[in-house]
Amino acid sequence: MFIIYLPLDMFSPLRYLCILGFVALIVHDNQKLLPLMAKSWPLFALPIFGLWSVGWSNYPSEALRAGILLLLTPIVSLVIAGRLTPQQFLRTVMFAGMIATVCSVPYMAFFNFGGLYGSKNLFAIQMLFCFILCLIAVLNQDESPFIRILALPFVPVCFYFQYLGESATTLVFAIVGGAALIGIKLFWMPVTKVKSLPTLTLLLLVAALLAASLIILNMPDNQFMAKFLSLVGKDATLTGRTELWDGARMVSDEHPWLGVGLEGFWQADTGLAQTLNENNFKPIGTKLGFHNSFWDVRVHLGLIGLLLFIWFIMWTSIRMVHLWFVDGSLLNSALLIILAVNLTMGFTESYLWGTFTTSLAIQTLAGIAPFRLHDPKLVGRAKIREKIA
Repeated sequence: MFIIYLPLDMFSPLRYLCILGFVALIVHDNQKLLPLMAKSWPLFALPIFGLWSVGWSNYPSEALRAGILLLLTPIVSLVIAGRLTPQQFLRTVMFAGMIATVCSVPYMAFFNFGGLYGSKNLFAIQMLFCFILCLIAVLNQDESPFIRILALPFVPVCFYFQYLGESATTLVFAIVGGAALIGIKLFWMPVTKVKSLPTLTLLLLVAALLAASLIILNMPDNQFMAKFLSLVGKDATLTGRTELWDGARMVSDEHPWLGVGLEGFWQADTGLAQTLNENNFKPIGTKLGFHNSFWDVRVHLGLIGLLLFIWFIMWTSIRMVHLWFVDGSLLNSALLIILAVNLTMGFTESYLWGTFTTSLAIQTLAGIAPFRLHDPKLVGRAKIREKIA
């Protein structure tokens, strides 16, 4: 998980070696993993369609490589999730985040430029994930005392690193997410022990949110959006993102159904791509991305790909929400909060559209975790003695 959590070029050979190992595990444990893969088919619909785009991409060799990696991404996550419990999976991600946090310390002076990651937003969201997972380990009484003590110092450290990274958006998520986890621990967990009280509580919360939304929307000349953007350090163009989205809209209008194919846009000989790079002060040939997962999918794979992408998000999210209602544990609550972060950040970043990202790994786990709900659980150990007649 560490080479996924810290995606440096120097780890590429090791990353590909690990991928081969995961493919070998499917062959070795096929009786368990292949049925799980069949039940998790929505995870593979978009990657398979992306692989087909080799047929209409102007850069077929690059599209083939990207398509294979896109297909291997859910396979790797499925193998991990199939062999580990959700708690073990998230614990592994947490340990990877801890190592990445320690490795980032020498780059503290450059956190506002992304530090070791080279991207401020990527660095901030990785610190956010580590913050949430460490906090849930500290709050979880079922966790090992050693792990809880180990995770404790990383909670303030990861929060402080986000502050140094000058990413106000992830700071807001950290504050809201942290408060939500503490609230679930102190208030929601006792509520779930009373029959019908959780449903009543949720209905009251939804009613309160709807009432507040109606009041805000009916206020004349309200400036809440402008104030919120100012609070999180954004302007009305979302730091130039709206210009990128206008460019994405132009390309999508020319290739509405199938898109330009994988690797079909951000190329050195694509005029509009280089214009967007120049306007954002990037070197020619930079694969900038549209800073929006939905626009990235629509440009490269058209409306068909976008529908498959939305289906992937809906399938994983709805299954996670259902699991949370069945088992509203702190662990599942943390997964639900991370999914909310993924969905929200998907409108301003492209981490859900890519290969081997932490966001994608956790999103995939959310879809698979309900299949593991009825797995046998260790409740204790007993000594068995043979009775000699």
